[in-house]
Amino acid sequence: MLVILGSLLVAPRALAASASCSRDHVLLQRGGSLARGAQLEKASASSTFPKLNAEGPETIFFDAIIRDFTADHPDFQSFDGHSEGLVESKLGADKKPVYKGGPQLSNKENFDQWFRDVPGVNKRLDFKMDFNKTAQEGTYVHEDDEFFPIDGRGWGDSNVSLQNELHNFYFTLELHTTFVYQGGEKFTFRGDDDVWVFMNDNLVIDLGGVHDPMARTFDIDGLNLSAGSAVELDFFFAERRCCGSEFRIETSITPVKGTCTIWGDPHIDVFDNGLFGRDKLEPLGIYTSGDYWLVKSEVVQMQARYGTTIFTPSGQSALLKLAVSGPFLQNHTLIIEPMDDGGVVTWDGEPILTEMPSEFVQPFTRIRFMEGEKHIDDVLKGYPVKLIQAYFTRNVVLTVNRWPKHIDAIIQMPQQLGGQDGHCGNFDFNVSDDTKELILARVGAAVPAEESLFPPSSEAEIEALRISAHNHREMSLADCTPEVKKLARQHCRQAMVAEGGSSKSHHLLRACMFDYCFAGKEFAAESAIVQHEMGEAEGV
Repeated sequence: MLVILGSLLVAPRALAASASCSRDHVLLQRGGSLARGAQLEKASASSTFPKLNAEGPETIFFDAIIRDFTADHPDFQSFDGHSEGLVESKLGADKKPVYKGGPQLSNKENFDQWFRDVPGVNKRLDFKMDFNKTAQEGTYVHEDDEFFPIDGRGWGDSNVSLQNELHNFYFTLELHTTFVYQGGEKFTFRGDDDVWVFMNDNLVIDLGGVHDPMARTFDIDGLNLSAGSAVELDFFFAERRCCGSEFRIETSITPVKGTCTIWGDPHIDVFDNGLFGRDKLEPLGIYTSGDYWLVKSEVVQMQARYGTTIFTPSGQSALLKLAVSGPFLQNHTLIIEPMDDGGVVTWDGEPILTEMPSEFVQPFTRIRFMEGEKHIDDVLKGYPVKLIQAYFTRNVVLTVNRWPKHIDAIIQMPQQLGGQDGHCGNFDFNVSDDTKELILARVGAAVPAEESLFPPSSEAEIEALRISAHNHREMSLADCTPEVKKLARQHCRQAMVAEGGSSKSHHLLRACMFDYCFAGKEFAAESAIVQHEMGEAEGV
């Protein structure tokens, strides 16, 4: 049985190139390090969970790694008893426990196989752990009194459990995460057999050996951290002997998403911009035409088609189509287009959401087409919003405004396992490497035809994109005449205030003014609306 406590923020994290195992579950974090003189305290097994905010999904997920062994391995089905000090108190440079030795271990060579892939010795299996929210406390729980997650997999061997049933014993599990320390969190573990928990590379819970379920609580206040500091947590578990296996995790971790917004000419506000209350930087301006990656990862894939509209005669682009696909949609493809000129929403090429309001539901997604907010202010009342809201697995949410000639999009999602990149940035919590120049250097090329999520373009579409690319030239507010710039500033301030925002948001004001200068008043008004929606999505 295993219990985790703490008010934590969650999001997957990129694969660490130097490590043989990814940080399989990662939380949005601020800078901070463990005070070297921190006391690593032990406490009793009893714990009290803080009452959580009722908001949050009903289920969240952790990704762990299981390695299956057989009873023939010298360290499995061979020892009894609990011992502390089987591993060193500091985590290794490769984020693995370092062998120290003791009565429940054979030798270093055998132990070093536990949490590393060794052909012929173990078999690696990815394991997604689902956590369901409790009704009273609002914590998330994964509980299994008979924890045999790889029955019928791996080596396929088995032994008889206490319930007189055949199960696959003899496996290890590791899970890695980073969380934001808020103050008052606790971490409690109960389980069998070996469990080692490290925080910021220091051993804080040591329940080594082959034993009945044992419990221990660590008070994270004992790390002597400042609120907002990042804490890396590395968890290692082994089920080494029959005939029982209990497993329980209870946690107050709640998922927090990054937000990427694509709107206007288009401007792109990347996932890393403004995280953790940092000042917002001016959004990127991507003005070329063609098909480009917004989000490219192993699981979640999103592409944009940029092109000119009647509002952008100077060759600036707008978002014309958005495609979503990948394993998280079981490789189905959703494509969203504007309202006019035969624009449709399709699922694997078939039209859906042909009327408003309407809804399209699959086991792994729910997509709604509906009216957005009504605008009664004189500045914006002529701009009704036709809204697509899509809720996907992996805590991914997509909001799209379908305007007559273009679309704007807001993407909310956790950081992706294995890394990600695209015009929405690489989501590594560092906005400095998501400048326009650096993003274009990494993923600036148009999507090749064989990777495109869009159906083959018609000759007319190809010609329009060719002309758009030919006419394109980079523009800035410096190219806007003083008279138009004055009108742009006045209109955008009024529109932003009408949307409940602040006209003092310098980077958003400049983006709106750019749209006014080079695409007109209507385009700028639509930009002000999506800026308001972006603030709502980010909780501003």
